[in-house]
Amino acid sequence: MKKIFGLTIKSAFRDPYLLFWSILLPVGGCILLGLFIKVPQYPARILTGMMAVSVLLFALVTVAFYTLAQRRRGVFNLLRVTPSPLWQYISAVSGAWTVVSVVCSMLVLVIGGLVFGIPVSAVSVLLLLPILLAATIGYVFLSFPVSSISKTEGHINIISNLIILPLMFCSDAFYSLEHAPGVLKVVSRFNPFQWFINGLRSSLDVDITGWLVYLSLLAALLLVALGLAVRTFRFSDK
Repeated sequence: MKKIFGLTIKSAFRDPYLLFWSILLPVGGCILLGLFIKVPQYPARILTGMMAVSVLLFALVTVAFYTLAQRRRGVFNLLRVTPSPLWQYISAVSGAWTVVSVVCSMLVLVIGGLVFGIPVSAVSVLLLLPILLAATIGYVFLSFPVSSISKTEGHINIISNLIILPLMFCSDAFYSLEHAPGVLKVVSRFNPFQWFINGLRSSLDVDITGWLVYLSLLAALLLVALGLAVRTFRFSDK
């Protein structure tokens, strides 16, 4: 399983989709929006928002495509006749995807922080890691149901957009919800993507109380996503 872990990481970093969706797009969007929108505190808002987007796009979308491709190649069927149980394989590849996603989000943080002069303390970094891990693993597990109900790449595009767009637009990742309709404010409170963003902001602000709340919510999301992944997992398209 260590070999699978290493091969998955190498394969992920060679993926052009990873380079664009999880690194270039978030970094470019962060810099452009931060430079053109001259509002105090906006660079910090857009930085955490783009970190969250980087994780969401890779852990949910890119991994769903990868899982579909593996199922089509018959990799999961081959695992049935090997001595290694399925859970070890899934743990190895999920762990590799999580590492890659966390590295990408930290790159966004470092580059954005340097461009806008946002100080990030060592304590903030230590608080960020559990938030990033909980959210990333949860989104990786959610990618399994997405790939399981999809038969083509087009299906994944449609389903992932139906999930991602409401999550992003019903959050304050890129704009304030202070003057938004009351219904939208209520929805944002139950938005798992908003929990992730709030967890990132609590980490940077070293707000331990808020950090504990959002880490607990993300851990609950992880458990729900794990249950869905197990219940919906498919060895083949037949």
